[in-house]
Amino acid sequence: MKYIDSIYLDGFRGFKDFKISDLKEINILVGDNNTGKTSLLEAIHVLEYPGEIGHYINVCRKREGTNKVSPYSVFINSISKDDSIEKKISIKGSIKKKKVGCFIKGEVLQVMKSDDVSKEIEAFEGILAYQRDSGSSNRIENKLYIDEETDKLKIKSQDSFSPVKIIRVMPFDHINKELINKVIKYGKKQEIIDVLKIFDKDIINLEMIKEDHEVKTYIQHKKTGLLPLSAFGDGLKKVVYLSSVIINAKGGVLLIDEIETAIHHSALEEVFRWFIKACNEYSVQLFVTTHSQEALDSLLMCASKYKGNDYLRESINVITLKKGDEYYNIKVRVLDGYRAYEAREDFNMELRG
Repeated sequence: MKYIDSIYLDGFRGFKDFKISDLKEINILVGDNNTGKTSLLEAIHVLEYPGEIGHYINVCRKREGTNKVSPYSVFINSISKDDSIEKKISIKGSIKKKKVGCFIKGEVLQVMKSDDVSKEIEAFEGILAYQRDSGSSNRIENKLYIDEETDKLKIKSQDSFSPVKIIRVMPFDHINKELINKVIKYGKKQEIIDVLKIFDKDIINLEMIKEDHEVKTYIQHKKTGLLPLSAFGDGLKKVVYLSSVIINAKGGVLLIDEIETAIHHSALEEVFRWFIKACNEYSVQLFVTTHSQEALDSLLMCASKYKGNDYLRESINVITLKKGDEYYNIKVRVLDGYRAYEAREDFNMELRG
């Protein structure tokens, strides 16, 4: 299933007047370090709640990991660096055939705090607008103010506009058991087991057992009985986590940064073969980044074996990002999955940059 057809960025991170059209069900982002792969995932994620500054900052903050960075620093660092007084950010996409966008415009100022007239701090003042569809009546503008001492921002509310559900996974999120526990808590344990059965039909059950003040994941298997997840290989460990992610993203968009993380190279094929099939069955549009040529080759091969060359051609893109000579000049090349697979098979062509 495809929900996002195109994405346009201007003024966000290192992107200027940047567009990708004809996005597909599976979009594989490749390229050298610092070419904008993670930033592109961020921009897509922003569009889940395009009118909420708290969501915007929360999205941009995820790359900081456990580092404590102020909301203002996160926000300012997301703006492309240039000498213009007025700062502008445009993130637009065609989502479910509607023109959706997040637009920020304003200036960086020095302001004086009322409780200490001798102290000046930096602030950003302007507007945050979001677009629900084409036409002026679907554009809503709100005032935006954030400064170096801002410590609380609303992420979303019940009536926040959201065109599509978007789930994003960072490289080391798999070590966090909270998502698995959360999915089970909401009564979706059987769904996790059903997704796991796509990987291994002999999996019977999934148990979360508390041992020595720690909750551990156990797998009930027809052949081995009940064993801790740690007793199984890298493939199943990653699959258990990704199963809960796929269920969370059902009927929406899934963004995964460095999909090969924590999967041993010997397990890539079995994990990706399962993963492509599971995303297809749960109607998930996929955007993944990878630094690994081996992972890229495995994704393309598994897709080919799953549904053949027509599926590669119609449902998969390999999107290569490359840094140009200037800060803003990010170049893009888009190959459909069949052309990419053919280039790798016949000419061993380097597709990552």
